[in-house]
Amino acid sequence: MRSVALASLLMIVASPAAAQRTIPSADLATVSARGQAIYDYDQAAWHTTDAMTEKHLPDAALRAIRGWVVEPQGDALRVTYFGLTDGRPYTIYVADYAHGAVSNERIPAADSDRALSPLALRLAAARVAAVAAGETLLKCNDRAFNTVVLPPEASGIIPVYLLTPQTVNDEYPMGGHHEIDIAADGSMAAQRDFTRSCLTVADPAPPPDGKRVAMIVTHLLDPHPTEIHVFTSLSAQQPVFVGTADGALWTVAGARITQESPPKPPARH
Repeated sequence: MRSVALASLLMIVASPAAAQRTIPSADLATVSARGQAIYDYDQAAWHTTDAMTEKHLPDAALRAIRGWVVEPQGDALRVTYFGLTDGRPYTIYVADYAHGAVSNERIPAADSDRALSPLALRLAAARVAAVAAGETLLKCNDRAFNTVVLPPEASGIIPVYLLTPQTVNDEYPMGGHHEIDIAADGSMAAQRDFTRSCLTVADPAPPPDGKRVAMIVTHLLDPHPTEIHVFTSLSAQQPVFVGTADGALWTVAGARITQESPPKPPARH
């Protein structure tokens, strides 16, 4: 289960708005890569949060945290937890995550050492803008959203994901996940909801023969699985079967998306 500390650091709400997105329809390679990135960045935030809380930061420092952003650093992901002074981010804690381990932890001691990198500043601003834009989006439990801020696209748009966190072992929220795209000028370029209602899928108990059973969901808003299905499959470490509104059946096994059966032909009248 996700560390509750990660969900509890912030009280974040989400947003309304437009309805485009950064992934073109049917671009399954990008859907797969995006789902893998969401999972990787979320894992980095989870494990560095645990490491940070073990450092016994003063309560005042923990309360000052207003978000976190993740930057690629070679084969590692660097997570910076930041506060805000007069609207400007400053570093509270930073650490690298790679290959399941946290390293290079740093708690800045002086104001001169608290500046964020130029990229981290952009990502932090995008996160703040996405949260500020999000006052009414569906949240499917009483925990704060987890946020994943991905690197800028070629267009300059920064995708920000607001994710309903997992709070129970072997139960995975499929509803209450959203993408808010922040343009280079800081405005909201687009927003999309991945479901219209709350849904939780459980990791089914294995049958007597010991073989694991995949999770099964129906998805009506796209003609194929989304990055949220990829993220869920990676989190659960098992396949997710996705039925779409056209009658097609898909398997999402980690970052691999496979169509198992084609859409059903339209009914004749």
